Amino acid sequence: MSDVEARAERRRTRTRDEFWQALVQHAWRRAQSAIDPAEARRWLERAHRMLPLDGMVAAALASRRLQDNEPAAAAVLFQALADRDGSPEAWTGLATCAHLLGDPPRARAALARALHGSVPTPTLCNLANAIAPGAWCGLTTDGVLVTGAVRQAAVRLDGAPISLGRNRALPDGWRSAALLDVDGPAGPMLGSPLPVPVFAGIEGFAEVVDGGLRGWAWRPADPGRDPVISIDGPLGRRVLTATIPAEGVDHGRRLARPRRFVLTPAEAAALGAPLSVRGPDGRHLLGSPLDPGLEARAAADPGHAGFAPVWADVVGPPPVPGRRRPRVDVVVPVYRGLAATMACLDSVLKALPRTSRLIVVEDASPDPALVAALIDLSRRRLIVLLRLPENRGFPGAANAGLDAADGRDVVLLNSDTLVPPGWLERLQDAAYSAPDIGAVTPLTNDGAIVSYPDRVGGNAQPGLAETIALDRLAQRANGAATVDLPVGVGFCLFLRRDCLDQVGTLREDLFAQGYGEENDLCLRARHRGWRSVAAPGVFVAHAGATSFGAARGHLMARNGAILERLHPGYDALIARHVAADPLGPARQRMDALRWTAERRRRRSVVLITHAGGGGVDLVIDARARAAAGAGLRAIVLRPSGAGVRVTEHGGAAFPNLVFPMPDGLPALARLLRADRPHRVELHHLLGHHHAIAGLAGLLDAAPVSVVHDYARFCPRIALIGPERRYCGEPDLAGCEACIADQGSLLEDDPSVPLLLERSMAELSQASMVIVPSADAAARLRRHFAIAAPTVEPWEDDAALPALSPARQGRVRRIVVVGAIGVEKGYAVLLACARDARARALPLEFVVVGFTADDERLMDAGPVFVTGEYKEDDAIRLIQAQGAHLAFIPSIWPETWCFA
Repeated sequence: MSDVEARAERRRTRTRDEFWQALVQHAWRRAQSAIDPAEARRWLERAHRMLPLDGMVAAALASRRLQDNEPAAAAVLFQALADRDGSPEAWTGLATCAHLLGDPPRARAALARALHGSVPTPTLCNLANAIAPGAWCGLTTDGVLVTGAVRQAAVRLDGAPISLGRNRALPDGWRSAALLDVDGPAGPMLGSPLPVPVFAGIEGFAEVVDGGLRGWAWRPADPGRDPVISIDGPLGRRVLTATIPAEGVDHGRRLARPRRFVLTPAEAAALGAPLSVRGPDGRHLLGSPLDPGLEARAAADPGHAGFAPVWADVVGPPPVPGRRRPRVDVVVPVYRGLAATMACLDSVLKALPRTSRLIVVEDASPDPALVAALIDLSRRRLIVLLRLPENRGFPGAANAGLDAADGRDVVLLNSDTLVPPGWLERLQDAAYSAPDIGAVTPLTNDGAIVSYPDRVGGNAQPGLAETIALDRLAQRANGAATVDLPVGVGFCLFLRRDCLDQVGTLREDLFAQGYGEENDLCLRARHRGWRSVAAPGVFVAHAGATSFGAARGHLMARNGAILERLHPGYDALIARHVAADPLGPARQRMDALRWTAERRRRRSVVLITHAGGGGVDLVIDARARAAAGAGLRAIVLRPSGAGVRVTEHGGAAFPNLVFPMPDGLPALARLLRADRPHRVELHHLLGHHHAIAGLAGLLDAAPVSVVHDYARFCPRIALIGPERRYCGEPDLAGCEACIADQGSLLEDDPSVPLLLERSMAELSQASMVIVPSADAAARLRRHFAIAAPTVEPWEDDAALPALSPARQGRVRRIVVVGAIGVEKGYAVLLACARDARARALPLEFVVVGFTADDERLMDAGPVFVTGEYKEDDAIRLIQAQGAHLAFIPSIWPETWCFA
């Protein structure tokens, strides 16, 4: 195989994500190697446009804009980075931009955030002295206070006055504090109070590998400094300085420099077990404590039922339900997050039955304000407060609460949740609706397999009022129903006491700080005949996974692997559940009720289109906005798998209103009939079952056919023949020969005669046929005996803005706009680039958009591809090129060209 063939094969076999990542890496490499700063920026802009969430690319581009004296443009990127991951580098950049822009309040606020997360380097000190001369403070990871010109300062550690030692060092024991307050002559210095744990500790992860230990760590406040790790066992201690760069660690921070550490099996054995891996502040790294032999012992424990496939026969006696329902307690482990925790506890207390207790387990929190608030609630006898002397992680804290609730049913509840009235009683009702239900989980906005409205989770957390409204919606839609789950979900898990008594508590010795411990418990219960169910008539809000920083993914992966080893087949069990989606009908009922509640307008218009975006979406958007302006509800139907998804243009999302085709067509019509559709516009059937074309008749609405391309008589849609050029619109035999060679792009692959017959029926029955150009109208009438279509241009060309002046120089720049595939003239553009290079022509092509193969095109000649753009950025991006000419290389007779 030649190099060219091998390269083509690699491209062909890449997934979309791999292909996109490869393009970004290509742009990044070109930016790094570019000698000309303008050229480097050009490649950075391309990389950022293709992957806007990549922090490294965004930070590099922001810095480049700052160097180019564009602080306003740089500030946009720095602000987005700061909002997304809170990195001090982003806050430092934003403070610099705000200072240059003459915005002191914004500069001071950003500088304070930078000082909260980073040691005061010379660069940061210089910036601080420029923004707040002499009135700022910072801290090093050795506990040395750094201030501006002011040397005299009043310093308090967790509220207690302290004296600084030599070189302004904090006293011994400072690492166990939470806040450092620093006051100058004029009051609190900028940066005060400083969060001590950020400077005192490290971030990292540890795991057992082949009887030894390995992991990584870094100092978020001082990325360039090697972290020191202590490994303690019952037989001794090892202190390691991690120095080996940790490649491939997903840390989420541009300047993170994680280092690896390793402990061999012999070294681990010499320390005994279990092993605690800690940073300088004495806190465990994620994954610690560890015991190299624990998994094997847990699996061999007859009471654990580990290493039994999830589909194995029930182990032990079947569930023996209690004679009566016990009382129920709510257990909330708490570590940090004052505002979220207090909001959670307040919502629980408002809905707590008189016979229930709220047990709060304070897991050695580093937040003194949170601890004080919990102590106050305890003194007022509103909660039962358990304070752990050392941080045990969620499983350990939860177990302390389970033990305190001895003899009672328990709900394990995350401290970042909000609960509605009656939630506890309804969860218990679900638990006792059958004798073998051991665990119950409600719906939530972000809870893996019990998420709503989007089933994959990640939905925004609602406030308490919206949580109550969603809970009422869930009650109306789903009542007291239960739906089987493979396992419960830990953000809110109701556990029956008789189930707990048989199965035992969470395995804190295996799952460290958390993730997977509740799955293991539910699987152990499953082996004994207990079921886990969802209660889709209850909704509890959840902020989602925000703990553990960059190490979160590593802990999840480690604990997921432990689950699969202890319960072979677990991953497949979850995959089958996700594929079957038994909660789908419950979510759809909720979406249908919300859809009805949003029905405010008297009439509606239905627009049927594909899911491919592009120019068709621009037309859909314009026509939907016009309909809304006329007082109509604009309903858009797009294909989704083997069904149709219903959305409201500009309205709330209804991801579960998906109707399978053709069987779901009557149900779809029933949903839409109450919206009294005025007309049904058929824009495109690509991706749809053809049955959707009959919707207008079922709704007794006027059918309107809107033509965007030639899919009504060309199964290839764009009139491109086997020779990769305009086919000339041959007779029937020529069309059939073309499809025999190339195949059809239409979903149901109709024969050419059937396609023509169906399209003739659609067009002749339409109350109006709309086309964007006279040429398109003429081509349509050449194939169908219909009345003259109505010509409605999609845009007013006279309203287009003028281009900016062309750039100076001998080389002529030619701009090509859009997504340049085969029909848009990719081969033509490729040939032009090669010809320009071969003859050394003074030409340069710039594609504002993307192509079928960016790398191949840019390697072929003087071509640059900007990358995919947002629609509202198109004009600015075109104008920025300073082009001399615009070139449209399309090889088909387009009905309309937005470029």
